Amino acid sequence: MHMRSIIAFFLTAWLALPAHALPHISVDLDSGRVLSAQQAFDLWHPASLTKLMTALVAFRAIESGRLTADHPVIVSDNARKAPPSKMGYSRGTTMRLEDALKLLLIKSANDISIALAESVSGSVPAFSQAMNAEAARLGMTGSNFVNPHGLHDRRQVTTARDMAILLRVLHKQYPQYKAMLSTPSLLAPSRTKNGKTIQRVYYSYNLLLERFRGADGFKTGFVCASGYNFAGAATRSGRRIAAIVLGRDGQTSRAVDAAKLIEEGFRLPTTTGTPITELKPNGAVPSGPRNMRSVMCTEAARAARYEPGAGQAVIDSPWLQERKVMGSPLVVKLLGRQAAALASARVTLPSFRPDFTSVAVAEIRTAPVNVAPVDAAPVTPVEVPEPTAAPIANIIEASNRPVALPTFRPAS
Repeated sequence: MHMRSIIAFFLTAWLALPAHALPHISVDLDSGRVLSAQQAFDLWHPASLTKLMTALVAFRAIESGRLTADHPVIVSDNARKAPPSKMGYSRGTTMRLEDALKLLLIKSANDISIALAESVSGSVPAFSQAMNAEAARLGMTGSNFVNPHGLHDRRQVTTARDMAILLRVLHKQYPQYKAMLSTPSLLAPSRTKNGKTIQRVYYSYNLLLERFRGADGFKTGFVCASGYNFAGAATRSGRRIAAIVLGRDGQTSRAVDAAKLIEEGFRLPTTTGTPITELKPNGAVPSGPRNMRSVMCTEAARAARYEPGAGQAVIDSPWLQERKVMGSPLVVKLLGRQAAALASARVTLPSFRPDFTSVAVAEIRTAPVNVAPVDAAPVTPVEVPEPTAAPIANIIEASNRPVALPTFRPAS
């Protein structure tokens, strides 16, 4: 135990050195003002923070009318071979897109991310193109995606700033999916070793949920090359603040660092900070991502880390409290044989909704305004008034005006 403490001390000291400053950013999600930033433009491997972009591409496909929440997601051989974290479902297992998104965002299931990508875009490469098209549209200038799950690939990179832009889009444009990003557990079918199916509760590794006042999002990530990444948020008195921290040395340290940034953010006036569209690097930006493997995944580093099971962490922090209440999990259901057969036959099922509805939406004033994923069918654009001020990339603002939604009917 004494040796573990020594190793942990030196690891923490190394990460604290100025030469090894780790990226972070905190932002007011409503105003878009940056409250704190350090190395926010440094390229970094996103790990499972990638799945936030995966979800956004799926949300866009649903919003455009190309797909519905009931669209079938089918586990392929390719998906089944994905490394953990995974559900381990057999080939042909079928679920609704909405349920696949729950498994993606709460369980962080890599096999489901591949199945989702294949079901939405036909293949992982095509889906990755849609991810990059979306990143370019949003002005995520430091990001590149080659897979939908975040398992390590040296080409897959992002920045703290880019992730903050992504969180703001999810917050402003897709509040209807907030439960998927803020619920700490889900109940889903699980296969036992003897082939039986049981219902099992899976817990998110977002340690702010139910431990930090107002916590309501988003996602964690880890691979050896990235260290422990975290994108979290909390809402208090109608104000929502998010923090992204990258490259931390453990589950608890990333949660504590994010909680501290968010807590400090709530103490600042709403007028504090630079708009994220105007944020500039605060120093030299490295030409490539730092690889944390030699720090994170040595035998000594693993021995020094506190790695509690999901839902069981005990954290010593002035910002986080003991988890005393556990809310109800979201429920995931797999489709039965009849539904799976229809899905395999690609029978289009109708999903009716009004032609027009008045909903709160957010518009991203980029060119073009309404862009579907690269492989999507054409979408009728919504008329958007030109801004009165000089155009600035990625201005996000809320609107409550009616938005045209398509009426879905079976294909003839």
